[in-house]
Amino acid sequence: MTTRPDDTPSLERLRADYGTLLARLEASDRRFRGLARSVFRVQEEERRRIARELHDGIGQNLTALKHQLALLTAEAPDPALQAGLDAAVELCARTLADTRELSRLLRPQVLDDLGLAAALRWLGRAVGEKAGLTVSVAVDADVPPLGDELQTLFFRIAQESLTNVVRHAGAREAAIALAVRDGQAVLTVWDDGRGFDVDAALAGASAGDSSGLGGMRDRVALHGGRLRIDSDGDGGTRLHASVPLADDGEPR
Repeated sequence: MTTRPDDTPSLERLRADYGTLLARLEASDRRFRGLARSVFRVQEEERRRIARELHDGIGQNLTALKHQLALLTAEAPDPALQAGLDAAVELCARTLADTRELSRLLRPQVLDDLGLAAALRWLGRAVGEKAGLTVSVAVDADVPPLGDELQTLFFRIAQESLTNVVRHAGAREAAIALAVRDGQAVLTVWDDGRGFDVDAALAGASAGDSSGLGGMRDRVALHGGRLRIDSDGDGGTRLHASVPLADDGEPR
């Protein structure tokens, strides 16, 4: 049986159908990325709100309580009562410090007030002092002002990376660098500790065994960027996150 020429789709029609399908796929991908980024924006806003409440609400109440206990301690006639009040003041002070640290970890105020460079320097100092790790931070002078989403993205990647260094690498030194290369904002986190099998770790993240590396990779991809990790047993680990920049400092 012969097929008549008019029964066979023309090459032009196939091309048109392919173009329509490709456009729909690209539009769906843009919508998905937009929705996923919206979820992260809502998450960060909630973190910001809780951090502010911890700092301005609970933190201020604990400060007032500490002062009241200190006044009672000074006026207490009974040495046993005074000792108990001293212990209460110390407990209140520790709780206040923990509350402030939790507030900063949720959403450091320096990120909103002073920007990414200052927040990265604060992060390096805070993690380094707590873990006994030397963390250097370098931000190139030509890095333009970045949008809120990109600042948050890079801060969270640096935070997660240093957390992994402290937990797993056994490193003595680490470094954070932020630069612009060929129209892309590039964040690099390096450490001199134990390396690891990157492919196995990413495969485990894809299988749901862990969320750290996989989460970083997915968040960078949502902004049109790329995450690359180089690691070996002798030379430590180097993580690169690069995102194409638009003129307004937001991802392209």
